[in-house]
Amino acid sequence: MNLLDSHFLLAWFLAAIRATGIFLLAPVFSGRAVPTPLKAVLTVFLAYIVAGTIPLSKELPQSMGGAVVAMVLELGVGLFMGWAVRLVAYAVDFAGQVISMELGFTMGQQLDPFTGSSSNAVGSLLFAFGSLVFLSTGAHQTVIMAFLKSYSLAPMGAFRGAPNAGALMVTSTGKIFYIALQMAAPLISVNFVISLVFSILGKAAPSMNVFAESFAVRIVVGLLLLGLTLGLTAQLIMDHLLEAPGLMLRMIP
Repeated sequence: MNLLDSHFLLAWFLAAIRATGIFLLAPVFSGRAVPTPLKAVLTVFLAYIVAGTIPLSKELPQSMGGAVVAMVLELGVGLFMGWAVRLVAYAVDFAGQVISMELGFTMGQQLDPFTGSSSNAVGSLLFAFGSLVFLSTGAHQTVIMAFLKSYSLAPMGAFRGAPNAGALMVTSTGKIFYIALQMAAPLISVNFVISLVFSILGKAAPSMNVFAESFAVRIVVGLLLLGLTLGLTAQLIMDHLLEAPGLMLRMIP
C-alpha cells in the first residue's frame, strides 16, 4: 500500500466523505460535546481502514468532473446512513417534547448542550439518557461496522439506485411518532386520569380552583412515573438501535 499512490489517495478521500456524511447526523458523533478535532481524526482513520483493507471499485473516477460526482454520491450515501440511525434520536427528542407538554414544562426552555438548540429539561434529560444507552450498548460500534459493510452493497463512486429507498424513508419517518408515542404513553395516560379526576372534583366543589391545584399533582406524579418507566424507555431505545444498522444498509440509495 503506497500512501503516495493517486488511486489510494482518491479512495481515502472518498471514504472520508462518506464517513463525514454519517457523522454529521449520527447520534453522539454529531453532538457539540464531541470535539471537532476528534471527529476529524476518527473520520480520517476509518477512511484509511476502508482505503487500505476493503476491495474498492476499479471504476474510480479518472477526471475532475467524475471525482466531483463521486464526492456527491459518497456524501449522499453517508447522509442517508446517518439519517437512518438518527431516527431514534429524533423519536427521543419528540417524546421529550410530548412529556414536557403533559407535565407543563413547555415554558422552561433552555440551551441543550448536546445539540446546541433550544430544549426543555425533560427533553435534555431524555436525550442525554438516549446518548448513554447508545454508547453503553455498543450501538456506536455497530454504526461503524455498518459503515464498513456498506462498501459491499454500494461500491465507492457507484450509484446503486435502490428503487425502494423513497418508500423506506417515508415508512421510517413515520416510525418516529410511533416510537415517541410508546415512550410517552404512560405519561399521557396518567395525565388523562389526573385531568378526569380533577374535572369531577371541580364539579363536586365549584369553589375550588382545580386547574391550579392540578399542576402540582401533574408534576409530582409525572416525574415519579418518568423515573419508574426509564427502564421501559431504555428497552425501547435499545430495540430500535439494534435495528438501526440494518436500516442504514437498506437506506443506501
